[in-house]
Amino acid sequence: MGTLGLDVERGLFLGIDFGTTNSVVSIYDFKEGEVQTLPLDGSNIFPTAIQFEIDPEDPGKLSRIFGVQAKEAAIIYPQSTVLSIKRLLGTDEKIKIEVEGTEYEFTPEQIAGEILGYLKQKADEYVQEDLGLAGEFSGCVITVPANSTDKQKKMTKEAAKLAGFDEDTIYLRLEPAAAAISYAVNERKNKKVLVYDFGGGTFDACILDIKIDENDEPAISILSTYGDNYLGGNDIDKIITDMICEEFKQLTHEEIDLFDMDIDDGVSKRQKKTALVRMQQVANQAKERLSSAKTTKIVLAPFIQEPKIVNINMEISRDAFLNHKRVNQLGDAHEVFEKMEGKSVEDLIQRSMECINQCLEAAKLSAEEIDEIFLVGGSSSIPRVSEKIKEKFNKDPLKSRMSPALSISQGAAHYCNMIMMPTVKGPVVHEKTVHPLGLEIAGRRFMEIVTSGQSIPKEGLTIEAKELLMTNFDHVTSMAIIVYENTKPTTDGKKVQFVNEESMKRLAGTSLRGIPAGPRGQEKVKVLFNIGQDNMLKVMAKSTSTDGVETELSVDELY
Repeated sequence: MGTLGLDVERGLFLGIDFGTTNSVVSIYDFKEGEVQTLPLDGSNIFPTAIQFEIDPEDPGKLSRIFGVQAKEAAIIYPQSTVLSIKRLLGTDEKIKIEVEGTEYEFTPEQIAGEILGYLKQKADEYVQEDLGLAGEFSGCVITVPANSTDKQKKMTKEAAKLAGFDEDTIYLRLEPAAAAISYAVNERKNKKVLVYDFGGGTFDACILDIKIDENDEPAISILSTYGDNYLGGNDIDKIITDMICEEFKQLTHEEIDLFDMDIDDGVSKRQKKTALVRMQQVANQAKERLSSAKTTKIVLAPFIQEPKIVNINMEISRDAFLNHKRVNQLGDAHEVFEKMEGKSVEDLIQRSMECINQCLEAAKLSAEEIDEIFLVGGSSSIPRVSEKIKEKFNKDPLKSRMSPALSISQGAAHYCNMIMMPTVKGPVVHEKTVHPLGLEIAGRRFMEIVTSGQSIPKEGLTIEAKELLMTNFDHVTSMAIIVYENTKPTTDGKKVQFVNEESMKRLAGTSLRGIPAGPRGQEKVKVLFNIGQDNMLKVMAKSTSTDGVETELSVDELY
């Protein structure tokens, strides 16, 4: 193995695909000119899981278990294990765990930081002990879904800081863009490519325009992205879990409610939590088996032991897997279940195709103009996905030698190489804005300042609002600056949008204070938005009067 290509002052950089279900880390070997995925705890695929227990050497502290061991421990200790933390990044939800009767509370970014810190630690150990490299990973490239909100990206960056990466060397890149680099690194033809990314927690469609430049290197432009942050492999697992739950209800004549921890039905809270975790895990395993087999068996024996022994032994066909309609809430929040009630796997795959349609429409392309379809993410290996792709595009998806589960991390490692060795040739992605950004103005209207799909140069993109803001009342000395992100822009040419619409996400707010008092409309304020290549946003507002004042709002620090 050769040495990593390094800018010594910047240190080592790690490419991280921080997934909802699994995470993967990779590095770029400059001497060999290739990417290597690191085996952490013996495997390239690392479950994104953490379990807490009392430290045996210091009973006043908690110790942590990560990865496969944590995922397995969830069966026995569900109350002290956290899975799928990525779905909660960007929310204000608190994570509560219970260890030996004591409850502890964490934020989502704290949990994510713990897991990322372990990934960093194991990667440090691997390159030091197995590759003979000095130093540790001070920087990283972490991939995020294309449809991520600004707040989700900020929380991902915060988690990386908590993990021990240097704040100035934490880079965020879009998952489909990283996958595109994995695809394009050996590509030497001009092509339009659809990246179909069906991960554990999110779905992203991304259309890329790959052009070979004068140096015979691929230059990648993102023509459009469209995704659903609540559509992923976890939702497919829930449908199989629903099938198991229906079998359990028949066996017990609906006398036991596994999801109600307070009801007196003879089953303890601990046994219910253990049963639920076991159901989730066998559902995931069944989904994976049904990607290659037409039927699979699910055996949970015993499933519960009190007040009586209940064994589950059922067979699921691929057809039943695709067409079962979900009927149980399964512990989901009401608003989440509303979106999934009555949905089948076939429906979810169809939803992914609707995202593709939106992506094509935004790129102003037809299905016939797409040259290649690149599948990414574990759930993309479901055979029905390939069938639906072929129906729509009249061509099979690319049969890549690379595992769909590894491509995003390996693309992130290529990004690392560009950062460490900026003069090295290789694929280049021309970054673009993902969602429209703007301000709330009078009447709760949305004034769009940054449109989606704008190219972001290396030095960042700065845009001044076309309209000046004006004071709405006489003698006011301050003005509210409220920033919004439109996560689902319309393509129907709608002129006026309001910030109270479902697609609008409030990012941050501040006040421009010290405006000279005067009649309504006399004082005017200009607003500038600055976006870096990681799509992080800063906003500056300045009064245009001779006595003008200004304020700068770093959106990623003000949630």
